[in-house]
Amino acid sequence: MDKVQSKFKTTRRNFKYHYLFSPALPRKPTLLFIHGFPSTSYDWYRQINYFQPEGYGLVVPDLLGFGQTEPKSNNPADFLHTAIGQDLLDILDEEDVKNHSDRFLGFVFTAVTYYPPSVFPPLDLILEFQRQRYGRPLMGYWKFLGKDDAARLIGDNIDSFLDVAYPANPEVWKTYMNLPDALEVFVRQRGRLSRAPYVTPEHYEHIKASLLQGGLSSPLNWYKSNLQGVNNGIRTTVTEEDINIRKPAFMAVAKYDFVCFREFAITEIEKYAKGGLTIVEFDAGHWPHLEKAEEYNEALDRWMMNTFDL
Repeated sequence: MDKVQSKFKTTRRNFKYHYLFSPALPRKPTLLFIHGFPSTSYDWYRQINYFQPEGYGLVVPDLLGFGQTEPKSNNPADFLHTAIGQDLLDILDEEDVKNHSDRFLGFVFTAVTYYPPSVFPPLDLILEFQRQRYGRPLMGYWKFLGKDDAARLIGDNIDSFLDVAYPANPEVWKTYMNLPDALEVFVRQRGRLSRAPYVTPEHYEHIKASLLQGGLSSPLNWYKSNLQGVNNGIRTTVTEEDINIRKPAFMAVAKYDFVCFREFAITEIEKYAKGGLTIVEFDAGHWPHLEKAEEYNEALDRWMMNTFDL
């Protein structure tokens, strides 16, 4: 990551985004890597170290609420998905990506699938649907993350929370992430688990320091905004065609991801991927880009080389 620039861009919404940037060599695409919770741009360091020497352009932001991006908004309305999308376009425009690269490829955090804009149902209805469809709820942890005291409890028991987020045994998510109240009880009791070996001590300390320094209140608004219906109106602003993915898509699915369940994820993305879809399954938990980084990078690189004739 030494050759990648650390930069800042104040977007039209007046948020000062931090992002990592490396320009593309001629005829190489620029890749946009977007992290999830509880990560930062640092989460993609294994991809940066692989793709930057190959000449790919890179734009890797700290999303709103995370890392060095400021201010840390406590207003769920600021996390409107279309507004976040415009923030990212402001960063890309700052680097003139579309004018100076033959191609631009955007990659959302690939352990999750594509969710078209729609009304977010009450969480209890979602959990009941998942229970009937898959034999257990998948998103029970949202119950905890949506509570007003979740930020304080996680901050006070950060090691317990991160043990669950990055477990050595992904099977523990069937309890602590899937079942309502299980994560909260574990965190309150300061439980401990064996942590995944693919999270290096340096990476772990980066995640922990970033969350404690910036606080958990702002990052948790990614959940609260959905639970409070902030994004419910988006569907009325786009056409049926707009919700489809019209360019070739690469999707990484994890065999042992018990939240972004592979059956559900694949079924959903197949509805909307109209430009061609390549699905690669990894023998990993929720974070394949960390746990199986070499395989992940090679698969993504191979897909780009074959799909776009690089």
